[in-house]
Amino acid sequence: MTPAWLAANPRARKDLAFGRDQQFVVNPNGIPELTDELKQCPAHKTTPLYSLPALAARLGIGELHVKDESQRFGFGAFKALGGVLGVYGVLSGAVGDAYHKSPTFEEVLKGRHREVTGSYVFATASSGNHGRAVAAGARLFGNRCFIFLPKFTSAEKEAAIRAKGAEVIRVDGDYEAAVAECKRRSAENGWTIISDTSWEGYDSTPRDVMRGYTVILEEVIRQWRPGPTHVFVQAGVGGLAAAVIGYLWARYEPRPSFIVVEPRSADCWFQSNFAGKPALASGDAETAMGGLACREISPVTWPVVGLATDWFMTIEEDQVMPARRLLAHPLDGDPAIASGPSGCAGLAGLVRVCTEESAFKAMHLDKRSRVLLINSEGNLGEGTA
Repeated sequence: MTPAWLAANPRARKDLAFGRDQQFVVNPNGIPELTDELKQCPAHKTTPLYSLPALAARLGIGELHVKDESQRFGFGAFKALGGVLGVYGVLSGAVGDAYHKSPTFEEVLKGRHREVTGSYVFATASSGNHGRAVAAGARLFGNRCFIFLPKFTSAEKEAAIRAKGAEVIRVDGDYEAAVAECKRRSAENGWTIISDTSWEGYDSTPRDVMRGYTVILEEVIRQWRPGPTHVFVQAGVGGLAAAVIGYLWARYEPRPSFIVVEPRSADCWFQSNFAGKPALASGDAETAMGGLACREISPVTWPVVGLATDWFMTIEEDQVMPARRLLAHPLDGDPAIASGPSGCAGLAGLVRVCTEESAFKAMHLDKRSRVLLINSEGNLGEGTA
């Protein structure tokens, strides 16, 4: 019998094809080329994929690899890809509409077609990293940017966003209130929203953001043969999880087993799995894992995360710091990895499973298993995953 914090997905089937509905969410076409194009950006380099053999042995699995997004763009989190490529997607689309030919990343980066792109002003709501990423993208391409921050966002995170050249607007409320105010002010002023979550009538840009995240997985495929048998990925609204699950689903046959990890207080995916459709979290989303502090999923991600996740699980607050310490102070010979509370959530989930025999067996983990984790952030700030 599996524990209460773990739930199988009754919709998941290994033979389910990656079809049109999934490709609408995460389009794998052109990602290898996009990954190569990013080399034109001087701030970008491939992030490392670390092997942790000593920890794998202790946990009773064959291999453990951690993709370290704390080094992405010198930014400290995976969000950099989504923000930069979300902005690029809008500007590229505008140039394409004007001239019936889509520009390359390098062309937009070097300021060509500024007669089209120069008037765009970008905006988003964020609790930290996503706002900083959108600000970085706007600055990279030479555009103005406004970031709406909820009340709980720290002064340090605000300063980091301002350092990227954005103008900050504080909202006296939670993340959902910041989203609402961003939508209202953007509609009034003609600003273009770069959000990592979707709502009715708005899903194109969140899909561009998720497309950016798939670069992480293209790099993993190039760095690791034969790749993972199991993937533990943390989820907030579901953008990172959708990119990870969707791209690996599209590229591997058979696909790996996918496990989505959430804080118990912000278990919107865990509850959506039970409901069979998008549902609210059972808790108040108060968690040290600020990047996962979400009460509802991004609806556009459901055809991927809702259908291909094999297991949904939650973790407790007191399991976060031990996971961070395991990464920062590794076992013999393993590399040290700097991780924030949200970044180590996948490892916290893996450790929880490996120390519960019924869960370990239910997931068919053993000494032949090859597990992939994403360290989604370093010690800097947070942002919804």
